Amino acid sequence: MSLDELKRLLNAVPFRPFTVYLPSDTSFRVPHPDFALLTPNGRTMVVAHEQSDAVDILDVPLITRVNVEAERGAEH
Repeated sequence: MSLDELKRLLNAVPFRPFTVYLPSDTSFRVPHPDFALLTPNGRTMVVAHEQSDAVDILDVPLITRVNVEAERGAEH
């Protein structure tokens, strides 16, 4: 997963929630762009939890994949 791709996902209009995965298959959901921050050098991503003030600090080069949620109302 490239830094440019993460930036594109965070800045997408309309935004679509997504989940990032680490090599251990641990996942971190980003429900809205306000829940994630990329540091200026792009090496670190901070993801806030939806139900608390807790955050997870991720090493961007360790993100192995991203799952973007389907658009609401999309036909299957």
